[in-house]
Amino acid sequence: MKRKSKLEMITPFVLGTCMLTFVAACGSDDDDSSDSSQQQQQQQEGSYRAVLTPVNATVAGTVAGTADFTIAGDELTATVQMSGAPSGTHYQFITTGSACPTAAADANSDTFIDAPEALAVAGSVLVPLDADLSSQAGGFPNFPSGSSYNYNESTSYAQMLADLQLPDATTDDIITKLPAGEELNLEGKVVIIHGVPRAIPLPSTVASADNLPVNTTFPIACGVIERVADGGTTGGTTGGTTGGTTGGTTGGTTGGTTGGTTGGTTGGTTGGTTGGTTGGTTGGTTGGTTGGTTGGTTGGTTGGTTGGTTGTTAGSPNP
Repeated sequence: MKRKSKLEMITPFVLGTCMLTFVAACGSDDDDSSDSSQQQQQQQEGSYRAVLTPVNATVAGTVAGTADFTIAGDELTATVQMSGAPSGTHYQFITTGSACPTAAADANSDTFIDAPEALAVAGSVLVPLDADLSSQAGGFPNFPSGSSYNYNESTSYAQMLADLQLPDATTDDIITKLPAGEELNLEGKVVIIHGVPRAIPLPSTVASADNLPVNTTFPIACGVIERVADGGTTGGTTGGTTGGTTGGTTGGTTGGTTGGTTGGTTGGTTGGTTGGTTGGTTGGTTGGTTGGTTGGTTGGTTGGTTGGTTGTTAGSPNP
């Protein structure tokens, strides 16, 4: 995708004018701007996550992953973990939209969602997740590659934001800048991953973006960024696993003990009653057999023993 060149710094003439003509005003504005920026940055601090699921699953397969972002003080860290992806280089971006493309995005009904169709939903490219997060152009085209990878980069949040808030020098590509004064606001934005090997055949109806090879820009995964409560991800996973294991073990032990006790008692009572009654009527042998069988079935060993004994005793008066 065509990259923006870095813009020139503000000219010395403009800076000199500000310093000589409006010294007090410039100082005041700088202080106000700095305070406002710090307050906005504090509001953005925290953890964010996008769960990445397949786009174009017939080609991308079972690709899955997560994109995690942490803003702490002036540091922004981005981590993308992917597995099951097609081989090759994977362009990955944060985009300005708020949703991932679905089958409804397939405007030409060719059963594929190409880059223009995907970005019509996911939005323009805002942050390339490449080797240099501090600027849109700095790390291109150094993106991760492979069917499984772990991407991790950090940068100064203030430096990154300053680059994103520069005027947009080129408006005829898919990369955009933030509107003046707007914060990054990760929550609700989209992470989209691209790239399949050139060996994978794609029909001529599949379009590319910014004159790059169509396989390079072919979308394979996407997710919407959500804010994560402190400790939410780790706590949820650990709590669920621990709770399930502990609950299962405790439940099994308690259930076994209770079942054994209850079964024994019930078996003994049933065996004794059945054995005694039946034995009294039909004889000791029948009583013993019936009591033992009934007790054994209902309560186990204890029931069987009790039933058998009771049955024989009850049957003794009968010759």
